[in-house]
Amino acid sequence: MSFLEDIKPVLLLYVVGDTLTTLYALQTGMFYEGNPVLSRIFSMYGYTALIPLKIGFMFVLYHVYRNAGRYYWNITRYAVTGIGLLATVSNMAVVLYS
Repeated sequence: MSFLEDIKPVLLLYVVGDTLTTLYALQTGMFYEGNPVLSRIFSMYGYTALIPLKIGFMFVLYHVYRNAGRYYWNITRYAVTGIGLLATVSNMAVVLYS
């Protein structure tokens, strides 16, 4: 499998899902960023700073893909997909039920 085939769920849930729902929730004012590092970055550069951060993370993910064994790559990509799923669902719950 290629890198792009391997990261389709990551792109869908962690990059697109989490990014869109986070940006929407933050702009509505119903949500605050609980991560102190991201909160500080958002206060300095605005919410759209999340986009270059996600792009930068994709470079880190590619580094893991190229340099880690298949076993560790699979753990990494499934963990990031799971985090993306949890973040997207959590953000949607805030938006829908607030």
